[in-house]
Amino acid sequence: MKKIFFLIASLMLSIGIQAQLAWDTEMTKNDFDNAQTVISNTSNVSFSNPVLGLGGGLSIGKLTLITPFTDECVIALSQTGVAEKLSFAWQGGSSGTFSVYQSADHNNWSLLLTKQGNTISTDTKEELDLATTTRYLKFEASAHTAVVFRKIKVTELKELSASTDEWPFGSGMVDDAEGQKNVTVTWTNIVASVTSTDSHFSASLTTVGQKNLINQTTQLTIRYSHSEAGEHSGEIVIAGEGREVRIAVSGQTSKYDQTLTWIQDINQCVATDHISFNAFTSSSLDVVYESSDESVAYVEGNELVVVCAGEVTLTATQPGNYKFNAAEFVSKSLTIIKADPMIGVTVDDLTYGQPLSEALIHETLGQVEGSFTWLEIAPDSVLNAGDYALSLLFKPADSCVYNERTIPVGLHVNKAVQTIVWEGQDTELMVGTNVPSTAQLSSGLPITYAYTSCLLAIEEGIIIPENEGEVTVVAYHPGNENYLPTTVIMETFTITPQSAPTGVQQQLSPEQIRRANKWLHAGKTYISFEGKVYDAQGKLLY
Repeated sequence: MKKIFFLIASLMLSIGIQAQLAWDTEMTKNDFDNAQTVISNTSNVSFSNPVLGLGGGLSIGKLTLITPFTDECVIALSQTGVAEKLSFAWQGGSSGTFSVYQSADHNNWSLLLTKQGNTISTDTKEELDLATTTRYLKFEASAHTAVVFRKIKVTELKELSASTDEWPFGSGMVDDAEGQKNVTVTWTNIVASVTSTDSHFSASLTTVGQKNLINQTTQLTIRYSHSEAGEHSGEIVIAGEGREVRIAVSGQTSKYDQTLTWIQDINQCVATDHISFNAFTSSSLDVVYESSDESVAYVEGNELVVVCAGEVTLTATQPGNYKFNAAEFVSKSLTIIKADPMIGVTVDDLTYGQPLSEALIHETLGQVEGSFTWLEIAPDSVLNAGDYALSLLFKPADSCVYNERTIPVGLHVNKAVQTIVWEGQDTELMVGTNVPSTAQLSSGLPITYAYTSCLLAIEEGIIIPENEGEVTVVAYHPGNENYLPTTVIMETFTITPQSAPTGVQQQLSPEQIRRANKWLHAGKTYISFEGKVYDAQGKLLY
């Protein structure tokens, strides 16, 4: 196994070293010493290394005395590729000639060049066209002194051209089918890549050519895509192995026009109106709406959202896209007025004594936030019992959108309940001794007393016992415009005679009765005499 590996490695090394003369590379001494490059030469042929800064070269010929002696050197070229030119420089050869031949098979030689020797010591440069089939070169000299060939190089034929170097595509519309132009590319012995400098242009092939073929043509289709509007230009570049062809391409793609239509009468609206816009375009693209003052109204999608009453300009636009130009905009002026809030209210009944501010107000219509204020009457007013037609002022919280409203409302004021209490009263009375009534009425109104006998009198809350006996007194209030009647409270009194004070006259004489002061109360006559009260007959009361 090791021997096999060694043989393979040695063979590969031998092949690597024994390459034939490479294209486009000047011949060196290594090439001369390579048996696959110089396949034959006479004994007088040698290759010198550079001397004194001069490049080395191939020396052919020797000094002869009798007849010319001919020497030659055969060089094998690379067996792949196509020969193009042979170039070299020469000098020397005082007499005789030298010649250069070419051959495709090392047998049938054809003369490329022949020269007479000369004594010029400087290089004479030559460049010769080779047949594309040439694979061998032969340098031959017949001279009395050596001829030196230096800077020997064979170039490989590579050609690339196109049938045009410029191709305008003209104009098209977005989304049109792509434009196509056919270009003939002529090539020899080359592989070239095909690229575009502008993405709107492309080629049908990514590479053109093939090695070792001569004078071939390839049909290349150049395409222009109308995917984007604008003026486009670029180059299709075919390049490889030192050759390059550039084809200038250009074209123009245009967008379609579109129209915007907005048929909608919205010169005025109420702040609470719901407005949906209905503009449309011939392209079926979405319309964009804008407001000139978003503090008054702004747009969400295709709907107007009102912020406040005022003036605003609404604009409908369609900016276009890759296919359509922008449409001409349409504007509409809009006046937004405040809305009258839909508000209905009821008011709970009040009871006499409650101020108006305690009235409970209930909304029966509308969901607009705000506050209510009584008009033309103070909130702390206490109204008499009865029915009233009043007015409320509704002040909306959002005064930017809603107007204030005056709302008529009915109010009923009920009569108040009043209660009477008669407690702690001394029911044992004595004629002539007045006592205050302890009866109390919650409303503070005067209490009405009723009794069916003349045993006593009650004046301004003072009980006046007049005659001895037992009497029942009723205390109540019949009610009035603001109060309901009270329940009846009864109290029974026992009146005893008054003990006459010592030294006090108990009975007046007729003359004293005539001269005394008299007054009438509750249908009875009373006499005042010396600070005491007597009845009409002059009997002491108190």
